[in-house]
Amino acid sequence: MSDPLAADPRTATVASGDARSLSDGHKKVLLRELGVGEAVLAVYHDGWGYAVLTGKGLVLLRNLAAPKATRVDGPLRILRRSSGLLDSVEILVDGKPHKLHGSKLDPKGELLEAAGDLLAPDSPLRPGRGRRTATWMRRHPVTVAVVAATMLVAGVSGPGQPDAAARGGADDAPAVPDLRGAALATAAGEARRASWRVAAADASSALRTVTGYQAGWRVCFQNPSPGEHVSPYGNTLTLYAVPESEPCPSRLDGTRRVVMPDLVGERFDAAWRELAPLGLDRVTRFHAHTGQRLDDRRASLAEWRVCRQQPEAGIEVPVTTRVDLWLVAEGVSCVEPSPTPKPTPKPKPKPKPKPKPKPAPEPQPQPRSDSGSRATADPEPPRPRPTRDTAPEDGTSGGTSGGSGSDSGTASGIGFGQFCSPVGATATTADGRPAKCFMGKDGSARWGYRSG
Repeated sequence: MSDPLAADPRTATVASGDARSLSDGHKKVLLRELGVGEAVLAVYHDGWGYAVLTGKGLVLLRNLAAPKATRVDGPLRILRRSSGLLDSVEILVDGKPHKLHGSKLDPKGELLEAAGDLLAPDSPLRPGRGRRTATWMRRHPVTVAVVAATMLVAGVSGPGQPDAAARGGADDAPAVPDLRGAALATAAGEARRASWRVAAADASSALRTVTGYQAGWRVCFQNPSPGEHVSPYGNTLTLYAVPESEPCPSRLDGTRRVVMPDLVGERFDAAWRELAPLGLDRVTRFHAHTGQRLDDRRASLAEWRVCRQQPEAGIEVPVTTRVDLWLVAEGVSCVEPSPTPKPTPKPKPKPKPKPKPKPAPEPQPQPRSDSGSRATADPEPPRPRPTRDTAPEDGTSGGTSGGSGSDSGTASGIGFGQFCSPVGATATTADGRPAKCFMGKDGSARWGYRSG
């Protein structure tokens, strides 16, 4: 089971050391008792119980069977500083002394002593002072009687005289000292010496945990205000402070303000480490030559150098301010102009391809006339002429040109499929095969093969 103190930021510091011996019941009671942002500084043994030191005082843990917590507000009343074999610090709580010791974070009790004031040896708050006073009164009865009579006479108010208690009041209380601008630890010590209970808080909206004896902080505001007439006995003086490196906010709980550091010339990673603790985490990067915004995801920016910054160094700014940094790569001058790239010429458009000429249509065969001439629409390639000694089987001359069978004296070979006339005429083709003129289905006579 995980330790609840280790998971809580208020007790994480003491979880692995001082608080290891606390029971689970004590841990739960302690977490319920702690306020928001109230950090635990150390844990001490207190007899059979424990004492927990926080920035506001002590929390006493009692009763192992049914754990409970008792709050003791600061400043603590110290009876005796660290002493003895255990380096115990003796404090006074409700008139009873408590010896606290055994803290690993505060083995000498220095934090305890800083959280309180040592009671004077003759303080009436010290144990045993009442017994010594009673003994003295029994031994000096006459003196006691005289003192009592004097006080009785002084307490009687004459006619028309206001009562002494009526005259007393806020006007008789001392004025609250002005502690603004003083170091927090110094102001807290001065207030405790004046019998004030002291509380400390962050003056800005950051709500950081602050203790009355924390070094390096400066008081900005206080409550009660300076000059008010308030009795310090039983009252708390709250000091609102910020670290000395920060300016005070314009008002209480106002936005935290910081002084802008000088980052020019530093590497970007070093500049970032300087800005982050100040709360200036809104950083935008630009190229110092082109002014273009740089990609935040580029790991190589860590070695780039800062050329300019906005806001400028030394200016008080709220932590919500955006910081602009102009950077250049390592080894590049901030004033060197960036080379102007030549524009890329526009590509010339490609010429459109010339359309290919359409092929000429093939000539249609022309029908022959009745005289046996060929039609111009369907020309036929020239055929080889038949030899003169070739004669058709029907005894007619083989030199007919139209296939009519008449001997024209100029014999020429024919080809199958040519127009012929008249139907029934016979002839011989150029390659010596018998042919006959047939009527086709289209109404035109053509030469065909004569089978018999």
